[in-house]
Amino acid sequence: MKMKKIALVFLVLAFAAVAVSAQKEQTMTIKVFFGNEKSNPNMQDCGKVEATTRAIPKTKASARAALEELFKGVTPEEEAKGFTSLPAAETKGILKSIRIKNGAAYVNFNPVVYRQTGTATTSCGGSYFFSSVEKTLQQFTTIKKVFYAIDGSPKDFYDWVQVGECPKELKNCSNKNF
Repeated sequence: MKMKKIALVFLVLAFAAVAVSAQKEQTMTIKVFFGNEKSNPNMQDCGKVEATTRAIPKTKASARAALEELFKGVTPEEEAKGFTSLPAAETKGILKSIRIKNGAAYVNFNPVVYRQTGTATTSCGGSYFFSSVEKTLQQFTTIKKVFYAIDGSPKDFYDWVQVGECPKELKNCSNKNF
């Protein structure tokens, strides 16, 4: 009888160990690109961004995950190293979708981007915003160019950031890839 109890305890512990190891999530490392006050004091070069790495849960949607990490802003550890970002409150919930097609990322923002990220419409803020997003996405070999839209409308995005015209590659501000 004593041997059966020991065997039962051993069996329960073995199952518990398997369950715990099965719960461990696989991770991957991605880069996010932020400004850095130490290497670029007072943001003298508005478009200069540097990489910091983050471990995230492994996913096939790595470009989306990288943008979500970017939009979370810098961590306290990154801030201590001089990294800076737009406040997380400004970028929370702005990403609607992202599609990758023929070497291009089509980034579609939610309309909240209008009221939350006003600094992206200034010349320096825009340069920083575009550099951060584009460098973060272009770490992936499948992405060479980045196009933007708000609620599926590239025209609305490029008007909002005061660029004026949509990039020629979007052929008449076509929204078909967003």
